[in-house]
Amino acid sequence: MTDPVPPAGALSGHVLDVDAATHLVEGKSMYGRAVVRQSSAHGVTLLIPALAVQILSLGPAQPRLERFLRMSMVVTGALSPGDAVAGGPYAQAILASLRRHRPSVPDAELAEVLVAAHAAVLAARRGWRIITTTPYLYEGLDLRIEILP
Repeated sequence: MTDPVPPAGALSGHVLDVDAATHLVEGKSMYGRAVVRQSSAHGVTLLIPALAVQILSLGPAQPRLERFLRMSMVVTGALSPGDAVAGGPYAQAILASLRRHRPSVPDAELAEVLVAAHAAVLAARRGWRIITTTPYLYEGLDLRIEILP
């Protein structure tokens, strides 16, 4: 389910894309709730891109989102200018995967692509896995993925 507990003093974590963040905030499955419990128990960081937070704050899960963000192991990843530039190639690859799997996807899904690209940058930089419910977005990218049911 998760990476082994790191040795004392080492940092470990997972990056959430918008679909995984929604899944965990809403407690959609026992597996997702276990990810949160295990992360809390073992000090494993759950890093959520800032744009994912903004997207979730628009919906009905907003009160649960606020509680989730107050958890000690949840950290919001800001989008720096360097991250924005580094995310460009990821965004192109993710958009291509999205169009292959959902050809009629509206341009409104661009936010999902941008969050996924930022998640890819954050995960690649740290060597962490991305937790997602949409693994096809990351096809062809050299990233570690954990799939939520």
